[in-house]
Amino acid sequence: MTENKHLSIIVASYRSERTIEACLMSLERQQVEFDYEIIVVHTSDDSTPELIKEKFPQVILFSFKERKSIGEARNFAITKACGEIIAIIDADCTVDSTWAANVVKAHELKYLAIGGAVANGNPYSYVGWGQYFCEFSAWMPCKDSKMMSNIPTASISYKHEVFKKCGLFVEDTYCEDTEFHWRLSSSGHYLFFTPLIVVYHHNRENLADFLKHMFMLGMAFARWRLTKWRYPLITRSVYSAFSPLIPVRLLLRIVFINCTNRIYFPHFVKALPLLFLGLISWSLGELISYITGSRH
Repeated sequence: MTENKHLSIIVASYRSERTIEACLMSLERQQVEFDYEIIVVHTSDDSTPELIKEKFPQVILFSFKERKSIGEARNFAITKACGEIIAIIDADCTVDSTWAANVVKAHELKYLAIGGAVANGNPYSYVGWGQYFCEFSAWMPCKDSKMMSNIPTASISYKHEVFKKCGLFVEDTYCEDTEFHWRLSSSGHYLFFTPLIVVYHHNRENLADFLKHMFMLGMAFARWRLTKWRYPLITRSVYSAFSPLIPVRLLLRIVFINCTNRIYFPHFVKALPLLFLGLISWSLGELISYITGSRH
């Protein structure tokens, strides 16, 4: 791994044997004229490493039996990456054959962080649509490029130098990407969103898993707000008292986004009951953090 690469693609893997084959197949089929490397950091004891060694021998694999947080796994990969550009994709995502070329082309711009659209990778799943609209409505495929304060790490890339300027991801927590992007924005570097970069995210299909996931995200998000803004007890009490309004506020924002960008509108209407359940679960997670005052 001493040879310089134009692009390093990082995949953090945890119990991903059901999805990572499709992910790596799509990454190996890139139509490019530059060198790129794929780095997988696997942190569980399933059969993913054997699958990768057998079917994807060109992939650079680091395997750990003990679980690492997604931030820790990505940080490890970043320290091993040789690319001028670091692209991050989840193990449950796939991309088209032009994805890598579009990432590198976008980085001809000055921005340190560039992300793209997240499309629904399992449109046959009703629960999957619920998670998709809860998490990714703000980054649905669209026509317009824009500046944003946050883009999920399912579809993000960075110039390697950003990690020297802003440090690495925080570890042992959820929402590590949100915290990093807040840090990046605070240093004067907003994220550039381009719809030319698209990933397809495979969402959760089990209702209990979906609701638990949203609860944990809500709790972690509130903890980062408390850490960043140092809310006093009175502010936390106000947030707690008005927490029943959180899912309503979030729902109105997501409704507005989907009425403006109608690419998935029929699915959105059908998924509204699940969407509201997911937002309630998120809000309960926020409430727990505000009540306890837990910080990272």
